[in-house]
Amino acid sequence: MIADRESVLDLTVHLKRASDALLGAARHLAALSNDEQEAEERCAGALDDLIAVAIEMAAMERVLRALVDANREEEETARQFAAGKRVPTN
Repeated sequence: MIADRESVLDLTVHLKRASDALLGAARHLAALSNDEQEAEERCAGALDDLIAVAIEMAAMERVLRALVDANREEEETARQFAAGKRVPTN
């Protein structure tokens, strides 16, 4: 299985950013229900945070898809090698 250090670190960074943005959105929405005067500003802040969550989730999806594809290729190579159809290049 391929799970290189850089990919795991990349996922960790995006997960942290998504978590922070989700927390920010929750705070904006909580304050929104308490303060009618700044409702429009808080709605915009919550929307910005939710968009940030979506962006980070999309980035995590790309990294995970790349890992899945790399693992699929590695497994296919191992299967071919075990079947005697392919000689390792290392």
